[in-house]
Amino acid sequence: MFKNNIIPKTPAQIDAIRESGKYLTELLWLLYDLCKPGISTMELEVFAERFLLSHNITWAFKWYNGFPANLCVSNNDCVVHWIPGTEVLKEGDLLKVDCGVNYQWWISDAAFSKIIWGDEHNPAWAKLIKGTKFALDESIKIIKPWVVGKTFAKHMQKYLHDADISIIKNLTGHGVGNAVHEEPHIYNRPQNSMKKWSFVEGMVCAIEPITALWSQSYIEKSGKDRDLYTAQWDLGAQWEYTIVVTKGGIEVLAGLQ
Repeated sequence: MFKNNIIPKTPAQIDAIRESGKYLTELLWLLYDLCKPGISTMELEVFAERFLLSHNITWAFKWYNGFPANLCVSNNDCVVHWIPGTEVLKEGDLLKVDCGVNYQWWISDAAFSKIIWGDEHNPAWAKLIKGTKFALDESIKIIKPWVVGKTFAKHMQKYLHDADISIIKNLTGHGVGNAVHEEPHIYNRPQNSMKKWSFVEGMVCAIEPITALWSQSYIEKSGKDRDLYTAQWDLGAQWEYTIVVTKGGIEVLAGLQ
């Protein structure tokens, strides 16, 4: 019995999640290119839904715990879980786009952050994004079977600290595959709960540093774990991959690398 109900996926299940991840990665690259001044977050949502329908893919986020959209499109000081609407993107905005897809009942989950109209329009905020993605890319290198969860969190925390980036403490990565959220919670800073489990071969999870310039906590404006804003009204960033743990390390199944 694996602690915290971590259940590794079979090779056939991993193949299905890999296929789910291919569709998700393709969609995210298309959305990345669409994120320009003048487009509304609802237009991004409509594009995502049309993509899913055209490929006979089921959405993973829409109606999950009542969430009414395929995308979380969180701008500037809204760090995660913003619902698409009439908001129009402007030059220099820091946008986070988070999406999940369900391919034949197997789910992948990934996210990116982008400075609208190019990093040169807001170099300080671009540095936040680059540091967040770098910490993700470097910290997953230490993941392999039987590495304790807390060891991974120490590496993530170090890379973010070295980049002078704050971690939003209670926003975490998670297991994924059968459902959008599975065990365990994968914190981006060491927690005692992370001493109780280790990565195992076949484990599929979403690793996602969620960060800010200064804030270490968030404010929930609308309830239901939606529209989460940085506590100090500074800028937030997010980058996320779906990965599978292999004998020798990990494979990224979904996400913009």
